[in-house]
Amino acid sequence: MRKICFKGMLFASLGLFLMGCVGQKPVAKQSATMQSFQPVDLNAALQAGAFKQKTNAFMVILDRSGSMTKMYKGHTKMQLSEELLTRMNQTLPNMPLTSGLETFGRMKTFSAQYATSKVVYGPTSYTKDGFANGLAKAECARGLSPLDSAINLAAQDMQNVQGQISLIIVSDGVKEDMSYDGAVAAAKKLKSQYGDRVCIYVIQIGDDKEGTKFLGKIAEAGGCGFAVKGDEIMSGDGMAAFVTDAFLEKVVVEVVEEVVEVKPGPAPMDSDGDGVPDDIDQCPNTPKGAVVDARGCYVVDKVYFDFDKYNIKPQFNPALDAAAEVLKNNPTVKMTISGNTDSIGTPEYNMGLSIRRAKAVKDYLVSKGVNPDNISVIGYGEDRPADTNATPVGRAMNRRAVLLLMI
Repeated sequence: MRKICFKGMLFASLGLFLMGCVGQKPVAKQSATMQSFQPVDLNAALQAGAFKQKTNAFMVILDRSGSMTKMYKGHTKMQLSEELLTRMNQTLPNMPLTSGLETFGRMKTFSAQYATSKVVYGPTSYTKDGFANGLAKAECARGLSPLDSAINLAAQDMQNVQGQISLIIVSDGVKEDMSYDGAVAAAKKLKSQYGDRVCIYVIQIGDDKEGTKFLGKIAEAGGCGFAVKGDEIMSGDGMAAFVTDAFLEKVVVEVVEEVVEVKPGPAPMDSDGDGVPDDIDQCPNTPKGAVVDARGCYVVDKVYFDFDKYNIKPQFNPALDAAAEVLKNNPTVKMTISGNTDSIGTPEYNMGLSIRRAKAVKDYLVSKGVNPDNISVIGYGEDRPADTNATPVGRAMNRRAVLLLMI
């Protein structure tokens, strides 16, 4: 009798498992997120020399835990993640790459839990068909969320991969049974192992706020990647921007001008000594030592910040040192520093962050000997974007402090 009951329970469990997989088939409703997709052809930009390949391999970690079966905008998050990776595959230009795909998620039984992470494709030479077939082999979503073990497994897979590597993590970031601290620690360990060879790009499926902060920390651990919402890159243009940022870099063409020797004539007047003759100087009386443009007008310096940060990165020290010298050499000149943020976060928090950024620049200038009474600060929060907040690149341009000389 006990054997019969046990068999019944076993078959019932198996039936529920199979029904769970069936329940994850695409639904008929078409949402704005899953509308028709036309990939942007990036091959022309590569062939024209506008961009060049910057990564030699990409590894994808795909969340297949139970939370990915939840609905989001008319589809399961698992379906959305598969569609997103399919669109990335369609957008990737023709270039030599190594690729791999692994999943994480595990299933609880009556007495155990298993299948923490699994490689379903590669690492191998990338082809669109090969990656698509690998994605089709990914099992249905279920169970827990051991992202830390998936990152550790990816680190092992990378050992035989040459060149620069883009690690792409697709997840909803829902905590449930996920170890946030463990996953961040695993990302930092991977970065310490591979250094500048690896960048981490995180794509969030859904809008879990706690998950957004957590996935941002994972991307930050990579140093050179970023986190982005899946909704932002589902369109043709959005996906093209993501692929460009993660796989390509812009080619800077050096223009060599032919030098024609001419006999010098009388030196034109330059009353303020800024290097621009008076007859074309649109901003006379430039402060001594200030950098000007071709019109003779002051150049507005900018300092850019990392996400949710207000510390000044060393790369901006030379420009700030030059600004400090101008202010010290011209004690009657005043400066206004305005702080700005991107649109992530509440308006109240962003307003405070923008003021902290402006004050950080002022504190640096004062530490170089500038009179603090000659500098005023103001915060605009997210109200004065310099670029779009719809893309990672645009948001990076908005996280800034602007220095303006006041005469």
